Amino acid sequence: MIFSAPRFVVVDDKEEHLLAIVKAFQYLGSPCLGVHYNQESGVDPIHFRGVRCLFMDLHLINSHASSDYKSQFSSIASILEDSISMAGGPYVLVLWTEQSHVCDELRAYLDKSIDPAKPYVRPLAVLSLAKEAFITPADGGIIDSSKLQAAVLDSITANPQLAALLGWEVDVLSAAGDTLASLLNLIEVEQRKTENFPTAVDTILSRLARETVGKPNVEVNQRTAIYSALAPILTDRILNQDVPEETQALWKKAVTRHNDKDLEAASPKEAGELNRILHLAVPGSETLRPTDWGAVVTWPFDWSDEGVQQFTGLTIKQMLCEEFRLRSSALEQCKPVLVRIGAACDYAQDNRGPISYLFGLEVPRSAERQLDSSKNPIKLSDAIWQSPIFMTPGSQEDSVLYVHFRFPLTFLKDACVNWEVSYRLREQLLMQLITSVSGYVSRPGIVRLPA
Repeated sequence: MIFSAPRFVVVDDKEEHLLAIVKAFQYLGSPCLGVHYNQESGVDPIHFRGVRCLFMDLHLINSHASSDYKSQFSSIASILEDSISMAGGPYVLVLWTEQSHVCDELRAYLDKSIDPAKPYVRPLAVLSLAKEAFITPADGGIIDSSKLQAAVLDSITANPQLAALLGWEVDVLSAAGDTLASLLNLIEVEQRKTENFPTAVDTILSRLARETVGKPNVEVNQRTAIYSALAPILTDRILNQDVPEETQALWKKAVTRHNDKDLEAASPKEAGELNRILHLAVPGSETLRPTDWGAVVTWPFDWSDEGVQQFTGLTIKQMLCEEFRLRSSALEQCKPVLVRIGAACDYAQDNRGPISYLFGLEVPRSAERQLDSSKNPIKLSDAIWQSPIFMTPGSQEDSVLYVHFRFPLTFLKDACVNWEVSYRLREQLLMQLITSVSGYVSRPGIVRLPA
């Protein structure tokens, strides 16, 4: 399972060793990239994109034996800091050495020396393998490819949590391949010829895009149109794959504390960071526009009584204290925002008309709230929706996003394009918000006299 994806990178200063290891992986049917290390020129970071298992020789800068590995450790740390991408994901570092205790020393060195601003550089695990067990150092000959496979697999599966996560990525890649194959299977056999195939694929994609976002809107972004159509299929395939029993057993080993009575709830910081990953798309990792469905933009107008009254009819204090039930001491802590809502079809098909936003407020957990007679926070109106707690980008404190249904604002698209986007609510959370709005505005009222 772990060997089915192109995720292996081998770094070595000896070409004959490098070629032998890469060839050994190729015999296993596992694409592997070999990087020849030169101390003067270094390495190109592009080779490390998406690496999951990184193999490095302990003696990259010199080959003489020594009990002091500080220079080697420093060289390895420098390569990692210069090459591992923040968006690359987790990886395992496998050190070519028969001295397993060196792994513990290297792990401690990396924990201490890696730039604190680059935590993603640290490997999930540091493992050791003796190169001499798999190749002959003198001429780079291969001793036993299957032995190499077994050794790497044993090292990784020794940590079931790590193995499960790497297996999850393989499952996603497999589901993507199945989705692509199913799409191309729609092409008639007689069209599967070199001269006809491109046109046949174009026909399928064009029809799919047109039905997904509407004919006039395909030209805006063909990629988004196709991705929007294929994403639900991919998700369904990932969730409903027929996985072997050993995979199920691996996940049982990886996830064991769900019934643990001693498993404490997440701290506010931990919950805030996890909820951010689950529910917020943040700048830098994804493209965000102020007109995107679910976009949360910083209040784009003058934040003064006059500016707020112009759009809501209320002063700042009236809005925050009377509507959101905050104390006056919290006024400076809260951040006003607008949340882009609207019908999914209107957004997908880029229909004409003003864009709808709702007034919202990011409230830090430390902000003082008004209390009732029992010293509990006063219950908010049903017209106010509350998000899970999360850490907003750039913030050091967990917050909650409150959105008020009774203060919608609409603007033409040209008026919004230069607004500052803080983040975007992912679809699951956004749909909960929109459903809450719909339920509130459509609830029936009756006239009833009390008896």
